[in-house]
Amino acid sequence: MGDRRDGQTLLEHAEEIVRRLRGVISVRAEADPGGGLGLIHVLGQGDRSPKLIQMDVASALAAELGVQLDPRQIRVAAMRSAQAGPPPQARLKYVGLTVSSLRNASEVKVHLEEQGLLYEGVAGGPNTSRARLDLVAEAALRAVEVFLRVSAMLVLEGVGVTRVGDREVAVVVLTLSGQEEEVLSGSSVVREDPREAVVRAVLAAVNRPVGWLTVGRPA
Repeated sequence: MGDRRDGQTLLEHAEEIVRRLRGVISVRAEADPGGGLGLIHVLGQGDRSPKLIQMDVASALAAELGVQLDPRQIRVAAMRSAQAGPPPQARLKYVGLTVSSLRNASEVKVHLEEQGLLYEGVAGGPNTSRARLDLVAEAALRAVEVFLRVSAMLVLEGVGVTRVGDREVAVVVLTLSGQEEEVLSGSSVVREDPREAVVRAVLAAVNRPVGWLTVGRPA
């Protein structure tokens, strides 16, 4: 994919350049249809604003690769530090989910809401009882990433429903990717539908970290 430099693809080279920039925790580059740089997703530290990181990324790629990117191609989510004060009140809420099956395949759509705006996540895979819980969790994570305007930064490690006392509880474990991966977990009591409990467990895992994130949204 793209030209190679010292054994690296263009995307890998771009990621290495961006990763060296001040305040960058994690980066992922996506190719455009022609194999060039399409989108750059960055997770940054809270001591630098998303706009500053966005400018640094554009300048570094122009200087080292000769690639001119539109600011809308650089998407930055910045994690607030523990010293940054109280997190903003943004909190994602579960709205609903739909499941459609065709033969051996299943597709799950999860809808989340924040301040009146809806965010949809979609995941597809095998139509088995075990896989369906995984797909629900994956779809919930994709909806969170739609809200953040990032991708591939929340990785599902595992999901399950276990019994604690007289109650069934949905538990999820996930990773916030970066140079130092942060492991997050969440749980929710199953009231009627285990799938809904899985979504709520995902939100329990991410709502506090998401409260630390601000997104540099393209204009």
